[in-house]
Amino acid sequence: MPRWPVPQGLRSQIAIISLAALAVIALAALLIRDVIGQTESRLLAEARRQCEAACRELVRQHQERTAWGGDALENLPVEAQDLSLRGLTATVLRSYEGLEGGFYRPAGARVFGQAGSSGLVRALSPAELNLVGAAVARAGADPGTAIAAWDRDLVVAAAARLKSGEGAAFALKRLSGARDPVGRRRRWLYGALALTAMLGIGAVVSLWFALRAGVAQISAGLRFMERDFTYRLPAIGGEFGRISRAINQMADRRMALEAGVRRQDRLAALGKVVAGVAHEIRNPLNSMRLTLELLDRRLKRGAASREEVRAAIQEIDRLDRILARLLAFGRPAPAERRPQDLRPLLEEAAQMVQEQARTKGLEVVIQTGQERLVADVDGPQIVQVLVNLLLNAIEASPPAGRIEVAAVAADGRIEVRVSDHGPGVPEHLRPHIFEAFFTTRPEGAGLGLSVSREIVAGHGGELEYEPSGVGATFRISLPAGGSAV
Repeated sequence: MPRWPVPQGLRSQIAIISLAALAVIALAALLIRDVIGQTESRLLAEARRQCEAACRELVRQHQERTAWGGDALENLPVEAQDLSLRGLTATVLRSYEGLEGGFYRPAGARVFGQAGSSGLVRALSPAELNLVGAAVARAGADPGTAIAAWDRDLVVAAAARLKSGEGAAFALKRLSGARDPVGRRRRWLYGALALTAMLGIGAVVSLWFALRAGVAQISAGLRFMERDFTYRLPAIGGEFGRISRAINQMADRRMALEAGVRRQDRLAALGKVVAGVAHEIRNPLNSMRLTLELLDRRLKRGAASREEVRAAIQEIDRLDRILARLLAFGRPAPAERRPQDLRPLLEEAAQMVQEQARTKGLEVVIQTGQERLVADVDGPQIVQVLVNLLLNAIEASPPAGRIEVAAVAADGRIEVRVSDHGPGVPEHLRPHIFEAFFTTRPEGAGLGLSVSREIVAGHGGELEYEPSGVGATFRISLPAGGSAV
């Protein structure tokens, strides 16, 4: 089965969807980057605020302890100083979650009174001591801060100098997992986003191919159906299957309707035939009955004449002509064609209707040029066609009129026109004048024009009605050819 390209509109929609998916990927990546950055900034700002506040509180508490105890704190042994300051630090840091702190003396980078908000005490690593030292170095009137990133953690340290100038108070907070120096988390997020986007684009592409295949299959099936209406679309899965089934059902219903219409047309045609035959035969039968009754009465009186018998015979001949026309309409007689000049046929037809034309005072005029009017025809059948047209023209013409029969040869054809000066055929009746049993005369059979058209068509020609300004004109067109014998 041939494949047909996907419609341009569908292709544009698929392209727009793909571009939209790529735009969503880009925006989502920027959003992830922005969210991660903002989260890291918020965490750092909050940790810095807590550390600075804790340092200020440690400085204040140290100052109060020193003012209350004079210089006794500095005179205590180192272990006692550390224990006293540790209690102070633990008391202050209890209000801050996740903080460690104490007091730092630059000389020897020593730490005293270290404690944590959880109550656990651990020794600071060299890196942490360096970070605290950096914060102390930055401290002035306000606490100084320093930030470091170790592995996946962020560490914030803040320091505030003591009023006595002997060192500083410090606070430190570790943000575990807040930082991925090698971008591992971000890579995972970007990878998940890219995978989701690829799945989305894959779904769009698969949808495109499915739509293309479905549209191509249905289009090809419809083209086959145009050539052979008995063809049915094959079964297809999904939504296109519903469409193909609907098309097949529609085709089945159409065939059923067409069969019904053809049946109705045959019945209507048969009805026309029966009505026409009944109408045409009833009149001669009535006339024959009346004639025979009259003959019967005269025979009883012994006064019968040959006129009544002749009238009955004429009606029988009329019935025979009607039946002959019916046979000619249903099964035209085989033509015995030979090349011959049409001029004698025109004259013969005009001679056959001479009596009817003389009765109405009509003149039949034959006009032919000098061209050859030779065609391969059956002479008697063409004469029958011309007689039918001439009788119709005589019937439609006013008394003392004129009927023209003109014949010309042009473009490899011979055209014969029979024209009268009557009222012509009304426009609303023109589509029906060649239908069998259609007539506007009460005594007509309605078979003359239909039989004539069948005869002309059998010769490879055409019989048509040509509207004109005055009267009616019927045109016979026959293929020219051969040599007259």
